[in-house]
Amino acid sequence: MLKYKLYQEKRDNAFKGKWYARVAVDETIDLNGLAKHMADHHSPYSEGLITGILKDMVSCIRELALDGKAVKIPDLAIFSLGLETKPADKAEDFTASKNVTSVKLRSRATDVFTRQQLNIIAQMREKDIYTVDETGEGGA
Repeated sequence: MLKYKLYQEKRDNAFKGKWYARVAVDETIDLNGLAKHMADHHSPYSEGLITGILKDMVSCIRELALDGKAVKIPDLAIFSLGLETKPADKAEDFTASKNVTSVKLRSRATDVFTRQQLNIIAQMREKDIYTVDETGEGGA
C-alpha cells in the first residue's frame, strides 16, 4: 500500500497554492534487509547467500553500466547511465571536459512495472490527516 502526504506549492509560479501528493516512504530497506526479506519468503537459500548474490549483482550492474551497457531486470527496470550536458555552438567545440556537467544513473520501469501497469495495480491511502486553516495553509 502506497501512503501519500499532501503538500502545497509554495514557490512563486502559476501553481502556487495548489495541492499535490507525494509518496511518503516509511522505511528504506538496505541490501541486507532485502536479503532477509527474500530469505523469509520460504526461500531454500540463506540470508547470507542471498546477500552475497545481491552484492555481486550490484557490482556487475555498476561495471556494465560504466561500460555503456543497459541492464534489464525483467518486471522491474532497465538501468543505464545518462549525461547532463551544456550546449556547444558547433559540434567541433563540444568536449566532455567542458560540456558534460554530470553522469547520472537512470532507471526505466519495464514490463509489469511500467507506469501504465502501476496505475492499475498500485493501491493508495493518505498517510496523515490534514487540516487547512483560513489562510489555506495545511498541516498535520
